[in-house]
Order: sequence, then C-alpha cells, then structure tokens
Amino acid sequence: MKELIKITEQNGSKAVLGRDLYEFLEVRTQFKDWIIRRIEEYRFIENQDYEVLLKNEQNSNGGRPLKEYIISLDMAKELSMVEKTEKGRQARRYFIEMEKIAREPVKHLFLSNSSREERIASRAALLEMIKQNLFHGDIKQISEETGLTYKMLRNVLCGHAQSNRYLDALYHKALENRKAGNYNYTQMILELK
Repeated sequence: MKELIKITEQNGSKAVLGRDLYEFLEVRTQFKDWIIRRIEEYRFIENQDYEVLLKNEQNSNGGRPLKEYIISLDMAKELSMVEKTEKGRQARRYFIEMEKIAREPVKHLFLSNSSREERIASRAALLEMIKQNLFHGDIKQISEETGLTYKMLRNVLCGHAQSNRYLDALYHKALENRKAGNYNYTQMILELK
C-alpha cells in the first residue's frame, strides 16, 4: 500500500506528525488553531493521545519556537473521521490498514514483493525486536497458552527454524510486553507531573 502519511514510532507505538496529517487532510484553518481546537473539542489527553515537542527552540526569526504534535494512530483516525471529507475517509482507511499490517507482520514479511535479502533483513529485525521484548518465562507461557512446542519456539527465536505460526506467537507476546512497558512508563511520567 502506498504511504499516504508517514507513520513513525514514538515510545514504542506508531504515531504521525500532526502537521503531516493536517496537510494531507487539506484543512483550511491554521494548523495551530486546528490542532488546539480538536484537542479541546474531543478531549484528547497529552502524553496519552499526543505529545508536544518544541521544534527549532531557537527560532531564527526571533519568534516563538514551533510546536510539533506527535499524535497516536487512534487520535489520527479520529481526527481524520471528524473532518468528514473524502481525504479524511481515505486517511482513516489508511491508518486502519497500517494497523492490520502491524498486527500481522509475519504474514506481510513473506508476502511482500521485496528481494530475498530485504526479507532476510526484515526477519532479522523482527527477531531482534522480539528478543528485546520477551521476559524470562514468556516462551514457556506461550507454549502453554497456544499448544506450540517450547523447543520449536526456542528454535524459531534463535533463527534455527522458520515457522510463521511460531514467529507470530512470539511477536504478539513481545508486542504485548512492549505496550505494557510503555504504558507503565507513561503512567510514571504522569505521576511525576
């Protein structure tokens, strides 16, 4: 699928730059007014739905620094939907499709039109992400919950065997752990404020 709006990773979750979404949606009001109005109107929560970063803290024109809004995919879908335009519907469908791909990376890894080298590199990157986000005892838990064999799960994780079904189970557990860790991190930040 063609990239309509660049999706980045922010604190382990998929996100988009508010200005990129704004430009794609072809909103007619100024960005600053639009984003502030939408945040207030739909009660989006800072550090949960979006983050604000200062860009160019030293503004060369002597004005205020530029604020950049990094918004979650859920917020981006909602903002797209409330615009009630064809561009809004197109953006929302795009985000939904990108989430599907993110939830099923193993399937898309082998269905892509990329070269063998690119697929090998993608698989290696996926295995590395999985390894970084699994905890002691997770493989045993996956085995017990899914009926997949412990030995085969270990072999797939070490790159000694290939099985999309096993890789998918490992990926979902790693993703679950990563999301839980990010949620705890965000909660700690909010409690410190």
